[in-house]
Amino acid sequence: MPLAFYGTTNNDTGTLHFQYLEVIIRTMDSPLNLRPRPPNSRGPQTIADFIRRVNAEPGGFRALNEEEVRRNVIAERNGLHHEDVEMVTDQEADDDSKKPDIIAARHNIIMSLGQAIQISSNFLDFISLLLSKEIPTQAAVSISPWLRSQVPIGSIGATQLDAPTPLTQSRVADNKLITIGKRLVALNEAADTALAAANRLRQEINSETKYWQEVLTVSQKGWSTARLPQEPHDMGVKFGFSNAAPLFKNNSVAPLKRAEDGSVRLEYGRMGSKSERLQATLLHNGEVVGRSSLPRPLPDDAPLDDRVKEARNTIFAQELWHEINREGRTLHGHHVRLEQSAVTCALDPNRTISFELVGLDDQDHSRAPLPGDLDAETASITLHLLLSNAHRQNQLKRSERTAANAMRGPPPPYNLLLPIITYYRHEKTLEDCTTFLAAFCGALRSAGIQSSFSMTESINKGPPTAPPSEALMKTLLHPSEVQFDLTITPASRVRILAKPTPVFGTRFSIYLLHPQSNHLTSSFPPNQTDSVYENIKELVRYLSNAVPRALTMYYYPLVQEMRNSGNKGNNGETPNPPAPNTTTWIIHPDDLGLVDDDTETFGVRFAFTSNYTRGDEVGDAAKEPELRVTGDYMEDGKRVQHEWKWTASGPAGTQSGGSLDEIVKHILANGPSSSVLSA
Repeated sequence: MPLAFYGTTNNDTGTLHFQYLEVIIRTMDSPLNLRPRPPNSRGPQTIADFIRRVNAEPGGFRALNEEEVRRNVIAERNGLHHEDVEMVTDQEADDDSKKPDIIAARHNIIMSLGQAIQISSNFLDFISLLLSKEIPTQAAVSISPWLRSQVPIGSIGATQLDAPTPLTQSRVADNKLITIGKRLVALNEAADTALAAANRLRQEINSETKYWQEVLTVSQKGWSTARLPQEPHDMGVKFGFSNAAPLFKNNSVAPLKRAEDGSVRLEYGRMGSKSERLQATLLHNGEVVGRSSLPRPLPDDAPLDDRVKEARNTIFAQELWHEINREGRTLHGHHVRLEQSAVTCALDPNRTISFELVGLDDQDHSRAPLPGDLDAETASITLHLLLSNAHRQNQLKRSERTAANAMRGPPPPYNLLLPIITYYRHEKTLEDCTTFLAAFCGALRSAGIQSSFSMTESINKGPPTAPPSEALMKTLLHPSEVQFDLTITPASRVRILAKPTPVFGTRFSIYLLHPQSNHLTSSFPPNQTDSVYENIKELVRYLSNAVPRALTMYYYPLVQEMRNSGNKGNNGETPNPPAPNTTTWIIHPDDLGLVDDDTETFGVRFAFTSNYTRGDEVGDAAKEPELRVTGDYMEDGKRVQHEWKWTASGPAGTQSGGSLDEIVKHILANGPSSSVLSA
């Protein structure tokens, strides 16, 4: 508050008043400043504390030497304080170092006490002089005698007179204009601030509306949205799968951050913002013949729903790639190899399929179509279906009750590659088997034998109440068994059952069909103890060996018929005695034809060959099975040896003659006679 001074200022007394007041104010300037509280020192905080510490020292205040303290203080002020170095003990050094500190502290205390007393006295005089204007009787009691002798009581006061002056009257109008202008400026600034705040609020409302509209659209389309546990002020969307592996399950939640314009920014986290897919590539002898298709990358302004779907597809492809690598480490016996950036599977000696995790931005979407694109696309879709089925199985396992002592550990790899390899090799084996049987029956039909085959595929159907997806998974995981009914001759019929197995490939079982008098029952039955044939090579070997025996048993009744017709008369009533040159035909010891009983050199012999029986590798289809018939007979009194061949395309070579029936009858009718043998 401003001070008002009373009294005259022209005499010496008034001048003294002002001088004294100036001294008081200058004296009070330092202690009245508001300064921060000094930090607590490690020294004594009060005089009592200091005195107690000094008394605790040996000798107390009596040990202080005033002359020595005075000499040390003067030396320190002049910078001439030097002492000689003396060799003392630790105890003496401690005592000597404590003495100057005590002396300096005592000196500082005395000075501080004197200064405090002086300041408090001056402050008391000043307050008393101010109060002497209002209550002179009480204030005069506390005024010091020196101040009372120098300054009259009531000469200064603490109030200001409110009397207008001509100067203040002339400034009233200006002050009003200035006040009005200041208010107008403040109002304009407040209006501008309000408009700016309204614009910001409008933008914020638009941004929030746009943000929540996109979030609501995603939620209405079935995506799970909720606040993030770690960041409650942010929303998140779950785009992954609850039954996926823990690594991918934990990465399947993305925060929905709001951009400056209000659009939703989807943060992918550790999954990465790069869109990826699993691509299947089919190679034939190292040359690419087919690739699975890839979608085009999403534009930057794609809707949030499409971006969430893309994130789901990407994490699904990453999990699929991870599981393929896990399974590939256990399938080295199935010719699966893990390369730096791809997993390759050798389906057969010529065909290979490769799987690779690729980015959508790095692919050329304008490539020309390849002939094997459909097969590669089928393999890619099958992998996705199998991984989805693995998720479904995980859900079923979680819903089941498990024993408390059940072994817990890392889950085994999913069966993803093995069903594809098994299915492809099974289809390839069926294709080879069908090709062989078609050529097999074609060769026999070319020779005039009524041979045929039919194929029936059993469909793996689940329970009637099972959804179609489970039936599809059963077909993928367990390929259907295929049944072939083969007719070699009308009296030799077999059934071939092709059963796929994941470990051993396709295995064949052979059973004899009706009639009950099946010629192969006695001549060449299938394996009695184990009717399973491990591969198509063993199947072809059995059928190739069964054909000669089936033909031998098929034509043996013709021998009996010719013998009976030769023993009858012309009218068919009176039998004639056996002719002396009639040949007796018997079955070859190996059941490979009909030979004469005397020398076993004449007659007809059957053989059936194919590519498999010539030592070809398994997996190459038998293209030209061949039926061979060798005949030794008499013609114009001379022994003649001739060979006939038939394939699916007809008689082989430049041979002449009719059907196999005519050839066999001709050979049996021209066997060696007894007279020729005796000659």
